[in-house]
Amino acid sequence: MSIKALIYGTIAIDTLITPSGRANSVLGGSGIYAALAARLLTDEMALVGVVGTDFPQEYKMAMEVRGVSMQHVAQVEGETFAWTGQYEDDMNNRTTVRTVEGVQEHWEMELCPELKECAIAVATNVTPPLQYRMLEQCRKASFSMADFMKSWIIREREYTHKLLSVVDMALMNDEEAREFAGTDDSLEAGYKILEAGPRYAIVKHGSGGSTLFHRAGDGEIKLFRCPAWPLVHPQDPTGAGDSYMGALAGYLTHCINGGNPTWEDMKSGVAVATVVAAAVCEKFGTVSLFALKRAELAERIERFREMTRWN
Repeated sequence: MSIKALIYGTIAIDTLITPSGRANSVLGGSGIYAALAARLLTDEMALVGVVGTDFPQEYKMAMEVRGVSMQHVAQVEGETFAWTGQYEDDMNNRTTVRTVEGVQEHWEMELCPELKECAIAVATNVTPPLQYRMLEQCRKASFSMADFMKSWIIREREYTHKLLSVVDMALMNDEEAREFAGTDDSLEAGYKILEAGPRYAIVKHGSGGSTLFHRAGDGEIKLFRCPAWPLVHPQDPTGAGDSYMGALAGYLTHCINGGNPTWEDMKSGVAVATVVAAAVCEKFGTVSLFALKRAELAERIERFREMTRWN
């Protein structure tokens, strides 16, 4: 199988606390969510990351059954990355209760030649230095994407700018974008992200949808505002942003063809990513992603197209 999209991120054991309940020691991590989302749209993807010796074998088997190979995931002595998060009644707001970096903290990734040949390099939510190390090994990629986190934008300011200078697309939520740009205006923040280097930026607005920004070759700035899929009773938003990124990457594997996606490709990819991200919120953890089938996703995409069609 050829690898068009290479996804790098954390592989974690999560504990999730929301107004709807609690899930203890469940499979999670940015890499896991992104890979499960991408596999809904492409078979030409691979996941890379690291786990400790405590990582449950049943989680590996569950990923393999769902079409996500774990062959490029290293297992080393120590604890697997672990995260505990608690959400407020407004689930756009959350607090990190506990983080255990585990083996992720000191693992040095070295990609095999096959993975270095990927067309799309996807650096999900890990620290900017680790994202940069991954992208440095994927210089032949036609398109690269990186996600960001507020605490790392603050602590790794220099590396954040370094990463933005080499990546094709940056993804941040409202809070992250405003922190990076030093403004209270998310629209202005999107422009400032583009000024830092990438050709594309996405600012995610949680239940308010997302905005895609693009700096065209002639300097023109294009915008596309995509609404969110309506959710009546969301259970858990963990991993929605990571799944959005993975689904977008999966969609773009069909558009890249050795070059760059078109503006229309990007807009369609954002819409598809929005549908996948919303599905994640319907259940705790990765439950919805494990259950979602390609046929059902296609039906949801058609429903979303009808919801947002105005002419």
